[in-house]
Amino acid sequence: MKDIKKRIKRNLLWLIFAVSTLMAIATRADTSLFISHGPYGLGKHILWGLFFSFLGYTIYCSRKENFFKSIKRIGEMYWGWQVGIDLYIGLLLPLLIIYLHAGELIFLFWIIPILINVNLFTLLYFALNYDALVSQFIL
Repeated sequence: MKDIKKRIKRNLLWLIFAVSTLMAIATRADTSLFISHGPYGLGKHILWGLFFSFLGYTIYCSRKENFFKSIKRIGEMYWGWQVGIDLYIGLLLPLLIIYLHAGELIFLFWIIPILINVNLFTLLYFALNYDALVSQFIL
């Protein structure tokens, strides 16, 4: 039992990621997961490419270092704080776009995983809802 708790604790972020991703895919707005049926279709492929590349690198990093220990070391540096603050300030624009596009209820679902995985979930949201976002904000 102790070993199971340790594994869950060590993989908690990945568990949150997997559950949130499955829920997001099951409730997505676009009819096609990887194909865009509107203008600027290449953008959807680019977003999926960025998402899978970043996911792969995130998996690689998580196998090399413990996330929480790394954050602790980064938090001890002034530039670590500056980069973290910059990241979350930069996150305000995508969060605003998600709120405007999805409304309050869906936004509340997305905000938790986005605050944990920041750009990984922002990329996932934009890829899953690409056609709807393009039609709402660009055309």
